[in-house]
Amino acid sequence: MSMEVPLEDLSDVAHLYGPTAFAAVSAPDGPPRLTHVAPHIDGTMITIGLGQSSIALLGQNATLGLLWPANEREAMSLIVDTAVDEILPDGLVRVRALSGVRHRPAPSV
Repeated sequence: MSMEVPLEDLSDVAHLYGPTAFAAVSAPDGPPRLTHVAPHIDGTMITIGLGQSSIALLGQNATLGLLWPANEREAMSLIVDTAVDEILPDGLVRVRALSGVRHRPAPSV
């Protein structure tokens, strides 16, 4: 089950999950690269810090996913698809949110 998150509500919804999330960057020759990040959200623009390897991968595919996992307060995870807007100095990347959903975790085995 998933529920769309209107982009104008993204900052308020993300705040419910705490200050950190995970960024997933696609790698063409292996698994995605996951990085623990502290997003700063301003409207639909999100700024995060990434390592040089992840930034290099964004040169090949300028999209990434952000995941705020379900926690003790929120039963659903928050997943946001983004497109790179600008690579800033010092490992910072500004992305634009394209869509957001709250998604129920898969059942336990």
